[in-house]
Amino acid sequence: MFFTFLNKENAHYLDLAVIRRYPPDKILFYYYNSAITFPLDTYLELLDTVDKEKPRQYLTRWFNLLEGLDVTEDMEFFEHNEFLTKIGPYYYPETNSRIYFTKETISPDKFLTVEDMEVLTTLQNYPAIAKEIQTYYKSRKNAKKTAKNKEDLLKDIDICLKSFAETEILGQHINFINKLLDSRYSIVEQINLEPMEPDNIPIKPQAVGGNVLPKDNIIPFSKIKRKSKNEISVGNTFNYDTKVYFIRYREYEKACDRYKLILSDWPNLYLDFLDKSYQDIDENEAKLEKANSALNIYNYIIHKSYVHADYQDLATLEKFKSFLETGRANNLQDCMNLFEDEKYWKDIRASQDRIENTIYFLQSETDLTRFADENISKYLQQFNETAAHLEELND
Repeated sequence: MFFTFLNKENAHYLDLAVIRRYPPDKILFYYYNSAITFPLDTYLELLDTVDKEKPRQYLTRWFNLLEGLDVTEDMEFFEHNEFLTKIGPYYYPETNSRIYFTKETISPDKFLTVEDMEVLTTLQNYPAIAKEIQTYYKSRKNAKKTAKNKEDLLKDIDICLKSFAETEILGQHINFINKLLDSRYSIVEQINLEPMEPDNIPIKPQAVGGNVLPKDNIIPFSKIKRKSKNEISVGNTFNYDTKVYFIRYREYEKACDRYKLILSDWPNLYLDFLDKSYQDIDENEAKLEKANSALNIYNYIIHKSYVHADYQDLATLEKFKSFLETGRANNLQDCMNLFEDEKYWKDIRASQDRIENTIYFLQSETDLTRFADENISKYLQQFNETAAHLEELND
């Protein structure tokens, strides 16, 4: 859900850089009812880097979380077993998240990066109103619609430009908070919400069919033939696939045991998870209310601007500001006159360009037509001369 803000389809993989910079609760906040995956290299780097004597460090907190899920012994087996490429899930009930480990090579765009977390954190945090804008908002209440002087007009335009910019930032924040609230509401409104069952069921290999022995166990000599290399290879592959299947199925059974264990205590765990979700809802509804109040302030400033609503867009206000700062205009009327003059002459130039392009097209078309006519006349003349010559020969 949050990955649309990152221009990614998904970002469920973690590297050492992001878990070094952010604690588990900050990252797992975006993975309620979801899954994350650690590449094996990330896990091994964590083991080599973590300082267990510093419990407040983020790497230590991640280590403690994973150790609390009893992954240590499984990971030693996973690391040295050539038949396993992925294991999990391990269940983290506080956010109802599932954790996997993989040996697969992951595309970089599937990782949650430090930059991604900075984007999400910025979107989640309320962008406070600048004191300058707050002060101007208070001063503009019940103020006259006409600026006293050039400086007042410049100040008004500058604050309006800043309000437009803040409105865009605030709009992104509001959109993010609404998405977050939708996510949390979908959790608390679910009936019989439970952890997801293990989903990595291995596929059982199928033996290649062959000749069936007769009931009397007597095999006619004519039926005996030497196996081809291909048949031997198929048989060896089946044995290998069966071995891999049993190893992977054992890991699946262990995942099912973990699933049963968390289900046995889920009624209590679910209440804690529900409380956590409601807490998120309360906090973000407060943020949303605060953001909407700020949006009203920005809209009020723009609405009460000395500049007429027809000219209240970023490009036009930037032009007005330039006119005033460069001395081309001294008041709002001068700005509007200059703007309309520039717009008029711009329209004139655009019309001239269209006329010139049309004339050029027509001239080109005439030249092409003339060229075609000349060639057609030439071919007709040659045809007529040839026909006349043939008639003379026939005569």
